[in-house]
Amino acid sequence: MDMDIHAYPTAASTPVNLTEAERIADQYLPTADDAEPGITNLLTEFDSGFTVVAIFLPPPGTDPHTPLPPPTVGGSVYVIDKATGAVSFWPSYPTDLVAELYAEALRTDGLIIDPDWPEED
Repeated sequence: MDMDIHAYPTAASTPVNLTEAERIADQYLPTADDAEPGITNLLTEFDSGFTVVAIFLPPPGTDPHTPLPPPTVGGSVYVIDKATGAVSFWPSYPTDLVAELYAEALRTDGLIIDPDWPEED
């Protein structure tokens, strides 16, 4: 399945590592302050990038070894490209599926880095 993925530029240091991906997410993507308290971004690394999804944090006083809850269905998923730092938007697919589709887009030259971010409505 060939597909074009539109991504948007960032002022990233490349190649992007986890620390740089966290900085990009904080600078370019919605944060808990933008949405509501108790939500944070969870980054998951895969071969060619990082997925970023919003998750609800456990209530204060929860055992720190308790696993984080899964991402909210219907929420946004973003990918930060390791090679370029560009950010693309995805439906709320599981990380493994996003990674697979992203790799396919890279293999077929389907990653298109637009010069500017889209205008907000």
